[in-house]
This record gives sequence, structure tokens and C-alpha cells, in this order.
Amino acid sequence: MKKICVSLTLLVLAGVTAMTPAQADPAGAGAPQAAAAAKQPQWKSRAEYDAFEAFVKQTDPSKRLPLIQAFLQKYPNSDFKANALVAEMQTYVQLDNSAKAIAAAKKVLAANPDQLDALAYLSFTFPYTYKPTDPDAATQLSQGLAEAQHGLEVLQNFKKPPGVTDAQFHAYIQPKRAIFNTAIGFANFQQKNYAAAIAPLQAAMQDRPKDPLTLSLLGQAYISATPPDFNNGIWYLARAAALAKDASSPNAPQLEKFYSQVYESRHGSNQGEKEVLAQAGSSPAPPAGFNVTPPPKHKPTGDKNLDAFYQLEDALIVGGDTARQNWKQLQDQPIGLVGTVDSVQPGSDPGTTLVNVDITPKAKSEAGVYNIQLQDSTQPDAKLLQPGDPVQFQGTLAAYTAAPTFYLTVSDAKINAEVLRMAAERAKANQEKEKTRRPVRRRPT
Repeated sequence: MKKICVSLTLLVLAGVTAMTPAQADPAGAGAPQAAAAAKQPQWKSRAEYDAFEAFVKQTDPSKRLPLIQAFLQKYPNSDFKANALVAEMQTYVQLDNSAKAIAAAKKVLAANPDQLDALAYLSFTFPYTYKPTDPDAATQLSQGLAEAQHGLEVLQNFKKPPGVTDAQFHAYIQPKRAIFNTAIGFANFQQKNYAAAIAPLQAAMQDRPKDPLTLSLLGQAYISATPPDFNNGIWYLARAAALAKDASSPNAPQLEKFYSQVYESRHGSNQGEKEVLAQAGSSPAPPAGFNVTPPPKHKPTGDKNLDAFYQLEDALIVGGDTARQNWKQLQDQPIGLVGTVDSVQPGSDPGTTLVNVDITPKAKSEAGVYNIQLQDSTQPDAKLLQPGDPVQFQGTLAAYTAAPTFYLTVSDAKINAEVLRMAAERAKANQEKEKTRRPVRRRPT
């Protein structure tokens, strides 16, 4: 059939997931015949019967279509009109003309509102043809939901005809039940009724455990629910991406990208992301205890200076692609904070002083552990600072080190002049004291 695309609204990070249906007849050719009704359909003439048989026996869909249309035009009141309309629908499917197949399905339902093949085809195409930007989007949703719910009701009441084996009956029922449940879940999802979407999508997954559309919708419903269920959501998004990739689906890159975005948004980095993807591809349900934990973040302290440093640390300590993207935004940006001197040492370049600054309580309590390293090359008095001196500075974010302890490197550092003046005065006073302490050397007589 024709490739149909549907736009699904993505959460957490905005995007679009396009799904392509399988190249198959979703209505299920070779369906078992319904049980005999009270009034059997009758041929009105041999010519009518021959015209019907002509298109039934024709294997070329391009040649079959005009035969069907000729039959419908010549015998508009035939007892077999609905059968001919179903054949027209399925022929358009074979000809990759989904628009005319949908129109034919609607004609089938006008003749027989309970015709399962037509209901199944409309529900199958519904997630691919629905456009939330259309003026009649709300009507589309209501109609699609109603058709899928009615199809499920008809299917539940459908009795196995005589002469049909259990296996044949199951092969007819199962894919249609999955189609109807997926459409119901999709409609509820689009209406933001996420809790109501989960149950039918779970049911559809039981019938079609490897369908990427159903799995992707289920994952999105879980992460969109209130409260969100990130563990189930991430698992089913990963499974949808893995199975689409295994099937060489053109949608696989988009599904994997969306899974990756959700995983990193939840976990803070891509650590473990590929392992979950591989695991989900081989298991229909998450293992017991599966848990994608959010990154640890510092709670606000009320100290603006301390909280500003913690925000930078939280953005970079997560690691992976998230940290790299965050650093692209932060690098070469100005920074200004207040702390206390941990230690001072000469820099590798002549005339450069490295001033290590403590900001957090942990750094202040442990010698040799610091939060900021200032690279100062224009203020000679910076080398006169001592541990414990309060220091206020401005500079440019130049680098960061995540392990073994996190600290930021600040280039072009400018330390508050008053702090340096006090350090210089203290150094001068110490020199004077040192002079007075020196013993007076007497010349030998």
C-alpha cells in the first residue's frame, strides 16, 4: 500500500516521529466467512454472477479494478454490493492508493456499518492520516475513536463460523484487535488522555508485540502521564527503536533519536543508553527492578553565590553528550563568584599565578580540594594571597574537570583590587616584622 505518514507530538523535547505502515493488507485477506444470516444473499441473474466472478478471479489489481467498478455500476442493488466494495478497497490497497482505499472503506461502511475489514482498514490508517493542525482535527479524532471502538465491539461479538479452525479464526481476529486497540490508544493520546491510552496500547502490544508504532505510542503515553512513568516509558521507546532498526525501517533513526532525547533528559547523560536499547530489543517487558535514575542535583540553599556554582556543577557533572552540549553553551562565558583562597601556586607560563578558590562547604573543610582555579597573569599581587583569604573575582569559563573532584578553570581572572591591596599590605607588614626579628651581627673585635 501507499506509504502514509503520521505526525506524533513528542514530549520532553519537541520533535516529530513519522511512522510508515507495513507493505501488507491490514484488513486481512482470506477472512473467514460470516455465519449464515437469516436471509441469504441471492444472485439476480447469471450475468450478475459472471461479472462478480470475473473480478474475483482476476489476479492483476490494475485489471481487477475496472471490473469491480463495472459490476458496481451495473448492479448497484446487488446483494453482493458490500463484497464488491471490500474488493475495491483491497484492490486500491494493492495499488498503493491509500486515499481511494480509505474512500472505498467509507463506502463499505455506508452499505454495512459492521463490516470488519473496512473498520479495520480505517483504524489502521487513522494514526497515519490524522493531522493535528487540520481545522477539523477534533472531529477526526472523535470519528477515528468511534470507528475503532465500534470495530472492537463488532469483533468481540463476532462468532467463529462453521468449518473455520481455531487457528484460522485467531489469525483473523488478532491483527484486527491490535489495530482497533492501537487506534483507540492513539486517539486518547492525541486528546491528552494519557492514562486512558495506556490500557488499549498494552492490549495491542499483547497482540502485536513487535509493532514500533504501538510501542512508541505506549512509551510516549507512559512518560506523558501524571505522574510520568519514566521507566516503562523509556523501555518501550527503546524497544520501538530497536525493533524498527532490526526491521531496517526508515523510521528507525527518528525513533532512536527520540528515545535518546528522553533517556538523557531523564538520566542526565547517555551513560547506559545503548545497553538499555540492546536489552529492550530482545525482551518485550522491562526486567524486575528496571530503573533509569535521574541525575543527582543540589537542592537550593538560599545562598545565591553557592547555588550559582551548584547549577554549573549539576550541568556538567552528568557526563556524556548532555555535559558536552551544556559545555558548548557555557564555554567562554563570563563568570563572577565569591569564595575563599584554598592555595596559591605559580602557573606554567611565566608571570602567571594560579589561585585555587573554595566555594562549597566541602571544599572549605578539606585542604587541597577546591572549586575554582583562577588563572591570573595581570595582577602580580595575586601570588601574595593566602589560604582563607576572602576573594571576589571575574573571569571567563575556560575549562572544567569532572574527576576526581569537580572544579572550574577561569581564565583572564580579575580579582577584586581591595583584596589584593590587603594582601600586599599584609605581605609588607610581614616583611617589616621579619626585619625586626633578624639578629644584629657584630663584627669581631
